[in-house]
Amino acid sequence: MNFEILVILTAGILTALVAGNNLSAAVGTLVGSRIVSRFTGTSIGALGFFLGLILQGESLQGSAAGILPDNNVFITEAFLIAAIVFGIAAFTRTPLSLIMALVGASAGISLKVGFHENAGLLHLIILTWVLAPVLSVMAAFYLNRLMVRENFKDIWKTASFIKILLIVVSFATAFTLGANTMGFIGSIAGFSIYVILSMSIGILVGSFLLSRGVLKRIGQEMYLMRYSNALVSLLVSSVLVEGATFIGLPLSNTMTLTSSVFGTGLSYKFKALNIAPFLTVVMMWVISPLIGFTLGYLI
Repeated sequence: MNFEILVILTAGILTALVAGNNLSAAVGTLVGSRIVSRFTGTSIGALGFFLGLILQGESLQGSAAGILPDNNVFITEAFLIAAIVFGIAAFTRTPLSLIMALVGASAGISLKVGFHENAGLLHLIILTWVLAPVLSVMAAFYLNRLMVRENFKDIWKTASFIKILLIVVSFATAFTLGANTMGFIGSIAGFSIYVILSMSIGILVGSFLLSRGVLKRIGQEMYLMRYSNALVSLLVSSVLVEGATFIGLPLSNTMTLTSSVFGTGLSYKFKALNIAPFLTVVMMWVISPLIGFTLGYLI
């Protein structure tokens, strides 16, 4: 069996799953509030994914090499485990991070085959996963409180300016996801021209064919947020993920964005906040890599 071909194909499949499931997080506010049409919003997201992958994706090569052997059999196994786990989670509407499942699967496979992975790197990744939500909540909390306290004189002009900023940060969110999550997939797969082509097709398929229902549902939910809330949440999330990409560490956009949304909610003194959904997501952040690790080690 030609595992090199399987690596190329599974890299494209994973990319399609990521694009389809995460497009709504990047451009859901734009589409839900009708700042742009669904097609335009999808195009903005897809372009961001592609440019992030091409321009910064190779920044994750150090992390990829440190936690998984450069062997097409093991890479295929890690990709398939991540795809299956993520697919089941998406079907059951369980919030689960693909990149965390992929890191877990890679670590499990490495331990099974005796690969002397970089333990320090794994510890740094885990530390990043612990600190990122805390930083997201704190930054979103204080930044949103500053915006709420600001007395804008021309409300209509301010709203128009925020809409423009929303387009920018939505693109930035898609860009950072392409650079980090998709970049990590590409780094594991090897970033050959065939891998890039497969992942580019995956971006198009995921964005335009797999995201429709999720984009509509999440877009409507995010429309219920104030423009300022959405702006702060997307800005904080994209800055943190870009920072992780800059130092070459995989970080889930879902983690930072969910935490940022929670932080903006906490910033209102007289607003009741249901923390149960957030705690469920936090629990899945722990379970995702553990499931990937267990399957990677046992299969």
